[in-house]
Amino acid sequence: MSLIESIKVKNLDEYKGIVAGLIDEIGIVEVINEKLGVDNREKITA
Repeated sequence: MSLIESIKVKNLDEYKGIVAGLIDEIGIVEVINEKLGVDNREKITA
């Protein structure tokens, strides 16, 4: 069995809030923005 054949994909929609909370809590977005920079032209909407 190859590596590709052994990969399983699961839908984790019910955990999005938990994951988003953890990302916010540990500051991943700030680290990424620090490394990549922020483009003043971007607009983020919900």
